[in-house]
Amino acid sequence: MDRRSFIKKSSLAGIGLSAMPFDMIEKSNGSTSNPSTKKKIIVAGAGIAGLCCAYELKRMGHEVEVLEAAGRYGGTVQTVHDGLAGGLYADYGAENITKPGYENYWKYIEEFDIPVLPYLHRKNRMTREGDEWLTKADLQKRRERQLKKLGGLNEKESHFLSSRSFQNLRTDLERLYLGPYLEKFNDEYQPFGIGYDHLDEVPISEIYKKEGASKAALQVLGGGNTSALYKLWQSYIKNKRGYWGEYDLYRIEGGNDILPKEFAERLGTRVKLGCKILGIEHGDTGVTVLYREFGEEKKMSADYLANCLPVSALRNIAITPELPPEKKFIINEITYEQKSRIVFQARTEFWKKDNISINLTFNHPHLRTIWQVAEEVDTPRAVLMAKASAGTNPLRALEVFKEHYPGDRSNIDIEQALVKDWSADQFTPGCERGGFPMGGAIKILAPPY
Repeated sequence: MDRRSFIKKSSLAGIGLSAMPFDMIEKSNGSTSNPSTKKKIIVAGAGIAGLCCAYELKRMGHEVEVLEAAGRYGGTVQTVHDGLAGGLYADYGAENITKPGYENYWKYIEEFDIPVLPYLHRKNRMTREGDEWLTKADLQKRRERQLKKLGGLNEKESHFLSSRSFQNLRTDLERLYLGPYLEKFNDEYQPFGIGYDHLDEVPISEIYKKEGASKAALQVLGGGNTSALYKLWQSYIKNKRGYWGEYDLYRIEGGNDILPKEFAERLGTRVKLGCKILGIEHGDTGVTVLYREFGEEKKMSADYLANCLPVSALRNIAITPELPPEKKFIINEITYEQKSRIVFQARTEFWKKDNISINLTFNHPHLRTIWQVAEEVDTPRAVLMAKASAGTNPLRALEVFKEHYPGDRSNIDIEQALVKDWSADQFTPGCERGGFPMGGAIKILAPPY
């Protein structure tokens, strides 16, 4: 791979379009190789992308150094044990993997012999709408009544859905109307040049209308503010990877940070924690990185830098010479979703006294959803994971839970509340990359890189 291609791939990794330079992984084929020209490569960031990238480069025979600002591995993959009793744990960050999908992830799970468990936090879920708690069947009946008021689905939609499982009405309708458009795509990292560039300025709702979607279906599908190009491209990626529709969820037994720890163990002291990158000097013959370690500024030179940092981190790094306007635009405009994770520890599985599921959707800004995790741990206590808006105080989330809990509130015996506000994280502010605004894809992703 030439230098320009390497930089392009690692830049894409940094903005979240790929988790790693995939062509390197595919060429390594899981075996150690001896490159004709050994290179020294600095990997920026010891999140899952950086660790995986470094592991594969090392396996190919290159000299690798990983610089990580935080004092731990994993980035947004973070498992919490401290503050929880009886061996309980919870994942503050990346919570699940899918099957199908995550093909490379599953290869590492097998290679490192890591135990996984089914993740059933959507099973028997109850959802609060207004002042009512509804089961999945209740919700479906309500949706059917709402669709009927809007004139119902048309014959084309009804016929298509008759062979579907109704796992997700919106996804099924998306497959009906967007499926034919996906045939033109051939590169999951590049949506341009196939005749759809103009669709970046068109809302996806216009595609649904053009294809004859009913008024009821349009209500379900939405998309009035979503770029059609972006939506089609994302649908193509999901379809190619096998999880556009039905899939099963899994998690790593003991916490999802076990995988980054496995990578880190194999990399050893090549991973340097507590080393914050301050500046990058790059040229035709290599790159020099300025970083701080224990208050002392140091420099490290290499042939290449593989950027596996979130784009938001690059905003605070001086890059010399300056990046071209296209890349500076990317760094300034990419956004990340801001969320809080709340963890509750309870003395018992109290909800079982009420014979109800603890998989609950509150639809409240201070408590969106809640479910049990680490249920395999042998202890009478239980740990619950909840999602909330950024900045949510855990005690406020607990108030919402107690106020709207669908069972007997006197049974609630929560004794501990922890919070991880990703918007306030020093090194990884934000979690998943946000969607692109209308016209944003062509501004952010279009060549030249």
